Amino acid sequence: MRLSFKFLWLVLGGFFFVSAGLEAAEKKFTVVIDPGHGGKDPGAVGSVLKLQEKNINLAVALELGALLEAEKDVKVIYTRKTDVFVPLDERPRIANKAKADLFISIHTNAAKNKAAFGTETYVIGSSAANMEVAMRENSVILYEDDYKTRYEGFDPNSSESYIMFDFMQFTFLDHSLHLASCVQDEFKSTGKREDRGVKQAGFWVLKQVSMPSILVELGYISNQAEEKHLSEKASQKKLAEAIYNAFLIYKANYEKKSGIAFDDSKKEEVKPNNEVSEKAVAPEICYRVQFYTSNKRKPLNSKEFKNFTPIKEYLENGVYKYMCGETTSYAEILKVRKEVQKHFSDAFVVVFKNDKRLSPTEARAYFK
Repeated sequence: MRLSFKFLWLVLGGFFFVSAGLEAAEKKFTVVIDPGHGGKDPGAVGSVLKLQEKNINLAVALELGALLEAEKDVKVIYTRKTDVFVPLDERPRIANKAKADLFISIHTNAAKNKAAFGTETYVIGSSAANMEVAMRENSVILYEDDYKTRYEGFDPNSSESYIMFDFMQFTFLDHSLHLASCVQDEFKSTGKREDRGVKQAGFWVLKQVSMPSILVELGYISNQAEEKHLSEKASQKKLAEAIYNAFLIYKANYEKKSGIAFDDSKKEEVKPNNEVSEKAVAPEICYRVQFYTSNKRKPLNSKEFKNFTPIKEYLENGVYKYMCGETTSYAEILKVRKEVQKHFSDAFVVVFKNDKRLSPTEARAYFK
């Protein structure tokens, strides 16, 4: 399945997280809030009260937006503010057109198992374990008469269509994972939400945005107790406040990292006699393949990793990341990635300089 040239250009050249920091002083931090479903698409329907997902999503989105709009340096854009149907491909288009810094899609979950409950937050990925959730949320496409043309043949009910999620979509994965972890931590702090963790799945709406993005599942409307909880205005407000608090943590980290990146771009290590220091000469560059992330630590001898020893692990923004392969040859690391993708289709190349991982913007120069 092909991606449009325009989309690839945006990902490669337009909206990298670090470069966005260079423009931070010139524009407000733009957040796009996307209340899932709407209009003729009700989303999931409650088991007892028959609440419709679209209404819960919108209520929480408006509460969240009001909190964010109170921040002087934040601009909020909604994909919808009323009960209207918005085509799935229009939602990321709104975010990309606005050159947003963040995309937050709000949803409510459902399951055949009526006992399922709790919150979970998704980032882009193609995990087979979460395929059912992705298929259900992506099925909104079927409400559109011309979906086969508009979505380039993508079938939300076919597992084969999800193979299209490749390396290019993971430019912002680290930042998305950081925000997702913050959201789950804040949900837990309310004391009334079961933490189902940060997960990866092939949501079309996350695939198409050119910025860090998350999809929040507020709870299980199919669970009688959670449906009642989600129907209450006070509960909706608390959920919005949790996402808002997570955003504040994320934004503070964003500003800190952007500032460091800007300052580092101006630095030159120079000796008193104006000779370039030895440290600045011929920095050691190596490539690795990152193939797995988790907000909980996994043993390096895990059965899931048995085909890729030795495994390297590092912790960043509360997220554990696992890599294999280490070489100074870009051609060689591409071969490694190809093998790893047979088992972990989301695997992608990361670049380290003097054993410190480079940001996507910095790493781009070494993708030969």
